[in-house]
Amino acid sequence: MVVERDRSQELYVLFDTLRQSSTSKGSTHGKSDARAPQNNEVERFNRYAQAFSMDIANISDSIGRLTKLISRQNVFDDQSSEISTLTQVVKASLQRLHNDLYTLEELKKRSIDSQKNGQHSNAFENDRFFSGGAASHLQTSQKHSDVVVDTLKNRLARTGQQFRSTLQHQSMNIKTNASRRQFFTAVDRPQTFESALFQDQEQHSQMQLAVGMGNAQYYQQRAEAVSEIESAVAEVGELFKDFTRLVHEQDEVILRIDSDVGSALDNVNVGTNELMRYLTSISSNRGLILKIFAVIFFFLMFFGFVVVR
Repeated sequence: MVVERDRSQELYVLFDTLRQSSTSKGSTHGKSDARAPQNNEVERFNRYAQAFSMDIANISDSIGRLTKLISRQNVFDDQSSEISTLTQVVKASLQRLHNDLYTLEELKKRSIDSQKNGQHSNAFENDRFFSGGAASHLQTSQKHSDVVVDTLKNRLARTGQQFRSTLQHQSMNIKTNASRRQFFTAVDRPQTFESALFQDQEQHSQMQLAVGMGNAQYYQQRAEAVSEIESAVAEVGELFKDFTRLVHEQDEVILRIDSDVGSALDNVNVGTNELMRYLTSISSNRGLILKIFAVIFFFLMFFGFVVVR
């Protein structure tokens, strides 16, 4: 004989459990989706800053190779083509990084704004105001981003100054090698007598003409190289001035942030003092109320004993 049991209550409990689990998963997924843009902006800024730092390191290595090529160059070992190519590469890289500074500033701003929006949304979901820890974390993150950008600007400015010094050294080296080449290839020597054992006057004139044309072509190439290097020095000088201006602006921003942080701390201390005064006032009022109730209770007890008797 089969015994029947009503298990409807167990089914309802199972449905309620499944509904609660799905609701909790949905809320967790929503919170993770809300935090996703914040994390994406911060990660994008960090990746861009890391790539910017690696580009500065690569440019420094290229400047080091350029310095070695310039130091090895002499009258009989002309490496002008390699030096010119490497100079153009470094100059283009510095110009690109100079333009990337504005992108880095924009990414830093987006990262800070996303963190602010994320903290506001979390505070709204939890139905509470900003806590001191959250505000402190935001200020620390903002100061860290400012320090990262300021450090990269200083490194880029030093790299530009190093490249400028290298170009100035190259310009002086070209002029020195040109004067040495002119000294070693001079052919205007006085002849004391003509002899068949030596070259005749016609061959001598032809050699003078060939050497003169070669020297003229060499000097023209050197003059073009010097002019190109001087123009590159001028462009790098303009970039260096711009770097200096950006670093100065960043220093002013950091000083303003420090002053704002100090003002915020002062306001927090004032608020804490006011809360302590309010707490003291509440505590004193509580003691007074307890004393009043104690007197009333004592009076009622005393009156009750008197009436009963």
